Amino acid sequence: MRPILALALLLPLAACSGSDGWHKDGVDPETAAADYAECRHSAQVADSRDSDIDADILATRGQDWQRIGVLQMRRNEYADSDEARQGDNVSRCMKEKGYTGG
Repeated sequence: MRPILALALLLPLAACSGSDGWHKDGVDPETAAADYAECRHSAQVADSRDSDIDADILATRGQDWQRIGVLQMRRNEYADSDEARQGDNVSRCMKEKGYTGG
């Protein structure tokens, strides 16, 4: 059971490791980190409309979902969707800048 716990704790850290997974010939780590930060910011801005819609749906339907016992499941679904959408946007942005990996 302990290896599973360790893995569960390490996965989020790996996901947030920043620009380490992205490579571009001739680019120093500071520039890569700046490009990555720019892409993260752009992804957050692009995703804000969809996140706001999700929040509105949760606010509107929250009591209904709580009553039937699926509110937390819906929150998790929306959070996973937001995370995946942002990850896709960051990936696309970094590739457009000429980076490989991720």
